Amino acid sequence: MEITPEVRAQLDEQKKQCIFCKIISGEMECKLVFEDETVAAYLDIYPAIKGHTLFMLKEHYPIMPYIPANEFKHYFGLIPSLTEAVKDSIIATGANVFIANGGVAGQQSGHFLLHIFPREQGDGFFNFWLNKRNEILPSEQVTMLANNLPIMMNNHFGRNPAPWHSGKGETMHVPGTVIYEDEKVIVSVPEKGVTKGHIEIYSKEEDRNIENLSQESSSHLFYVASFAATAVFEGLGAQGTNIIAKSGNSDDNEGRLVIHILPRSAEDGLNDTLLWKPGQPTYDLDQVASTVKDKTWKIAYKETEEEKPTVKSVSSGSAEEEIQKAIQDAGGSN
Repeated sequence: MEITPEVRAQLDEQKKQCIFCKIISGEMECKLVFEDETVAAYLDIYPAIKGHTLFMLKEHYPIMPYIPANEFKHYFGLIPSLTEAVKDSIIATGANVFIANGGVAGQQSGHFLLHIFPREQGDGFFNFWLNKRNEILPSEQVTMLANNLPIMMNNHFGRNPAPWHSGKGETMHVPGTVIYEDEKVIVSVPEKGVTKGHIEIYSKEEDRNIENLSQESSSHLFYVASFAATAVFEGLGAQGTNIIAKSGNSDDNEGRLVIHILPRSAEDGLNDTLLWKPGQPTYDLDQVASTVKDKTWKIAYKETEEEKPTVKSVSSGSAEEEIQKAIQDAGGSN
């Protein structure tokens, strides 16, 4: 989505009060574990779990549709390496990536960011269990998503050509009704969802761990997630969305790499389950930050030859209402 001068003025005013912009500029102290010219990662000082890491772009964007394509690919392309560093530091067997788009979905800051949680068996963190599935999406709405998401992805590939993309590639079995497929991912609507319009995005990569994805595969996986979130926002009238990636093994991870898209409304009551209560760590945060930082020194985004031409924005431009609401609702911290 193109940022108009009026919206840019709003964002510039918001940046003056943004706690994360102040952290990035050095005005406030933090537990920095990684940064380059585009992104920064910090330990959450009130973590839900040991190693809980906040990862953000240095530029101030409210939610995913505003992120320019080059920054989107850089940011989401680094998730595998950063997740690997966090997991290795904590000696974890799995990981979750959590994104809140919109106030009703738990977004508490106008500065878009995501959370990385290292996971292991018996860690007691069940916020993303997602086992209470009672919502059935009417067949006509499943059909609508099956029509709209491929159109959005075709438009995306038109703006951002990928040399590996020519069709669906080798298919794989997943539960539910398949609504989109290409060489790297397959997307389905489960028979029953946590919320109506619950979408699952499965990686076709053989390995079950997000940290083993290439930068290109990771950015594509989250591109699909972003467009799926926009599809349920526009087509189903969602007021916000959560994007939850599950990778590796823990008590509530499926053992395969999958991203869940949850359409959200103010009345669904899901925040009581999904969101965690900030707490004081019982361990030395500085020591953990130092250990993680020691693992991130080799992280770098490597632009491929195919990525060097200038590309257009990540969104089709029809999520203006969601973004404006995110700007208006912003305040506090994630």
